[in-house]
Amino acid sequence: MTDNKNYIVLARKYRPQKLSDLIGQEEICKVLEGSIKLKRVAQAYLFSGTRGVGKTTIARILAKIVNCISEINDNDKPCGKCQSCTSIDKESNLDVIEIDAASKTGVSDVREIIENINYKPVSAKKKIYIVDEVHMLSRAAFNALLKTLEEPPMDVIFIFATTETEKVPVTILSRCQRFQLRRVEVDVISQHLVSISKKEGFCLDAESSKLISQCSEGSVRDALSILDNVLSRGKEINITLVRDVLGLSDTTIVVDLFSHLCEGDVKVSLQKFDDLYQKGVSIDLLAKSLMNFIYHTARIKSEIDENYQFIDSHNLIKIKKISEKLDMDFIVRFWELMQKYVNEISSSFDEKQCFEMVIIRLCYVAILPTPFDLLVENNQAFGVENLPAKNFEKEPKTIRRTEKKIERFENNLAKKEFESNDSQIYENLPNYESDIEHFSKLVKKIEEKSEMLISYHLKNSFRLVKIIEPISEKKIGRIELENISSEVNEKEILWQTSKLLENITNFRWIISISKKRGAKSINEYEIEQERNIVKKIKENKLIKKILEIIPESEVLSIKKQNLAETLKEKE
Repeated sequence: MTDNKNYIVLARKYRPQKLSDLIGQEEICKVLEGSIKLKRVAQAYLFSGTRGVGKTTIARILAKIVNCISEINDNDKPCGKCQSCTSIDKESNLDVIEIDAASKTGVSDVREIIENINYKPVSAKKKIYIVDEVHMLSRAAFNALLKTLEEPPMDVIFIFATTETEKVPVTILSRCQRFQLRRVEVDVISQHLVSISKKEGFCLDAESSKLISQCSEGSVRDALSILDNVLSRGKEINITLVRDVLGLSDTTIVVDLFSHLCEGDVKVSLQKFDDLYQKGVSIDLLAKSLMNFIYHTARIKSEIDENYQFIDSHNLIKIKKISEKLDMDFIVRFWELMQKYVNEISSSFDEKQCFEMVIIRLCYVAILPTPFDLLVENNQAFGVENLPAKNFEKEPKTIRRTEKKIERFENNLAKKEFESNDSQIYENLPNYESDIEHFSKLVKKIEEKSEMLISYHLKNSFRLVKIIEPISEKKIGRIELENISSEVNEKEILWQTSKLLENITNFRWIISISKKRGAKSINEYEIEQERNIVKKIKENKLIKKILEIIPESEVLSIKKQNLAETLKEKE
């Protein structure tokens, strides 16, 4: 064991010393090796990516490769033993300058670089400036660096590292060779953790290493920091110990909580959460675990093949059973709401209180019928009286679930029989005998003849003043319109409309512009009718309850649905 006074954390102790040691960035390493072998080393590099993926590590390795003075150096691997390599490792090399742009952001700091850049290297082949978190530099500092970065001395190399490339000016980016380091895959980090544990004299099982890798979110440094905490317990490593260190609890309880949320059982769900909270569960990680289960439920429901590496076989069986009870529209809605609620938790004054309210809201959403359920229950309101029985025979479970949801919705929300008077929703339907409705029908026939331009202007550029049906003897119809557009050629439009209507109806039509004001254009009339229907729908008790339960929901438009066709599509 190493003396505690000289202990080095795993992230530093096992920092890669050559490109081949770097995990998860093989493509970038191949490009750099090729450029070094062909002696095509650029004057400036920019490495970007999330935390802990190897940006600064690659910069230091590149500095060692370029400055290695050993004769056995094969141009793409530093020897690690010569004076240049060892001094860079110890951060004592005068020609390899590391600058923290987070603390040195001003133009004066950049001027210091510019003033010293023309001095030759003291002992190394190249003078190398490694600027970490370069996006933190001020605009003035970036501008001062531009000319030097474009034409630096032959023995100077700039290496920039950043987590936020979008904050670096384009003028800087265009002068660098850019490399985007990706998040390291879970399996790769997992194998790396097992290997390091063996070197430290510990045995890390596959399940524990995968859990640590998942929580690290693709960052090798974060994974090694977690492993440091686990090894510091000085106990035999197992999945329970790792969960305790991470602030997680047994995933079986989390799956049970997920199951009760989907069933809409508020009381049991709150009890399960309270058990987890008393055991020290991290609310943030619990929320992410629930979203992970929702994600896998959707994948299972979609019958997408996947290696469920984060879920053990016992819990996977449970989730598959849960997915059989749920419809995809419910899963999608659950995901969207959970995504919104997770953002609320992070900004809440009391995370526990906020998460309990999330549970309550999710449970009531779970018992709320989906739009398809409402179609089935309220088919009369949607103009479908007799639904074919064969459409239900193939999905008896779906229909039973629909009936159960609606029954539970009635019992839990109304606490009495729900009085649905859907016929009131459509009491203000348009009067098809009115003049404007008749005119609208004629325009629709013109539209069916693919005369879209004429149809558009008749709907938007004119208001109806009067329409007279063709008299049986003279067989002449009359339409008087008000022109409300200054940009339309009214004579051409009216002449073409007259000819089209004559071909369509076999009657002659005289269409003229009136000085009288028309009531509404067809477009204005249709918008007004839709607004009236939407307003009436919002007054319906069932719709009101839905709008109350779903946050920030709103009825914006309506569409008449053919329920029989919808059922065929679901088959």
